Amino acid sequence: RLKKQLKRPNGMIITTGPTGSGKTTTLYASMQMLNEPQVKIVTLENPVEYKMEGINQTEVAEDFTFQEGLESMLRQDPDIAMVGEIRNLETAETAIQAALTGHLMLSTLHTNTAAGAIPRFLSMGAKPFLLAPALNCVIGQRLVRRLCENCKYEKELGSDKAKKVKKEIKEMPGQVKKEVKDKEWKFFEADGCEECNQIGYSGRIGIYEIFEIDDEFEDMILGGNVAEHDIEKKALEKGMMKMVQDGILKALDGITSISEVYRVIE
Repeated sequence: RLKKQLKRPNGMIITTGPTGSGKTTTLYASMQMLNEPQVKIVTLENPVEYKMEGINQTEVAEDFTFQEGLESMLRQDPDIAMVGEIRNLETAETAIQAALTGHLMLSTLHTNTAAGAIPRFLSMGAKPFLLAPALNCVIGQRLVRRLCENCKYEKELGSDKAKKVKKEIKEMPGQVKKEVKDKEWKFFEADGCEECNQIGYSGRIGIYEIFEIDDEFEDMILGGNVAEHDIEKKALEKGMMKMVQDGILKALDGITSISEVYRVIE
């Protein structure tokens, strides 16, 4: 879904999550996919976390605010613009305007779920009639730790966890649910060894949820004052996988543990 959205010539793609959830890494990965000689990409970051070849990266300074930086960046007429984070109404309005005037705009918002992005924009004071056509899709994400391949072992879930997991699997989108039901359910834990410094985990991986803005979502935004719960409900009706469900799939693949997924989500 994200790859499809990245092919669009304009509009806004927003990645959400708390601090340390890997949002910046997702932005960089998206830019890497789009980075071609004929495509002009400019960024405004605080700070620049990785240097990328072929991309014009700018850092926010005390005498050079996000707002000023964004305006100067758009004067360069880029195809794609990336802003590290939208924190206030000024930045939100400029980003929305850029998305409506032929730029693909990538940025992040500090919310706990993908569905929380729309109410956050509106509570900042963004105008619904501009936000609705500007927004292309929203991604929610967290980072979970990967199980150590050296010391992980199969372990049955306790009854409470098993109940939670079954409920989430039951609510997964049709095709995914069918595939999960057809496969043998195995879950893993790890106790730690020398290779992972006795932690049981080594490295991290993202778990995601993503929904695309269509006419129905636009109508909801245009109504103003829309609740996060209603947006999530609509996104799930349209087949969105929740972060926790993506985490369960990764646990079924032996990449992480169920306890780690719930530690991060809850």
